[in-house]
Amino acid sequence: MSKKLFEKLDLFVFDMDGLLFDTETIYVNYGKKLAESKGYIINDSIVEKTTGMTNEATKAVYLEEFGKDFPYDELSSEIYKYIIEQGKKCKVPLMKGVEEFLAYLYSNGKKMVLATSADRLMADTLIENKGLKKYFSFIVTSNDVKKGKPDPEVFLTVAQKAGVSPEKAVVFEDSLNGIKAAHSAGMFAVMIPDKIQPTEEITKMLHCKLDSLLKAIEYFEKEV
Repeated sequence: MSKKLFEKLDLFVFDMDGLLFDTETIYVNYGKKLAESKGYIINDSIVEKTTGMTNEATKAVYLEEFGKDFPYDELSSEIYKYIIEQGKKCKVPLMKGVEEFLAYLYSNGKKMVLATSADRLMADTLIENKGLKKYFSFIVTSNDVKKGKPDPEVFLTVAQKAGVSPEKAVVFEDSLNGIKAAHSAGMFAVMIPDKIQPTEEITKMLHCKLDSLLKAIEYFEKEV
């Protein structure tokens, strides 16, 4: 089934943070450190709740949690600048199997698209400095949509622009919000967990769960 599915699929869609790049570790660790310096303790539950969301949606959650005086914009700006700096220096590491799987798809003539909740500058900085831009037909970022994940707009936008029916597309995601968006868009949803494991609700939405993108090559090579 896996090999037959691979032949059927015309579009491979990738999240960026926590799926291609280990940016989530930077967001969480650096963000917690900055917040603590301001007197705020950020726990894992709020991190889980906001992973995969756009910046504006995340801000709303933090202000609701900590109050309107929480310096979200200041902290967000500092984290953003730090990751951009690290990205330009090629110091944001790739997740396991990224280069191998993208090269595998490329050699098989598959269309690939990046669909991220990050903005255009962040996406371009990270993928260009790691030499990944050549793999993607185009990129859809938070600048291109009105609603962020878990809303399916980003993935439906990708399908429309690529000229591919959602049922012939597969999405690779690490976040719960990303999986919800992919499922709502009618695409095959593959979760490769980073910081968060799928809940029972999310598991029902998955086509499968894999340990890494390296495992995705093995999966699609299976005859049954």
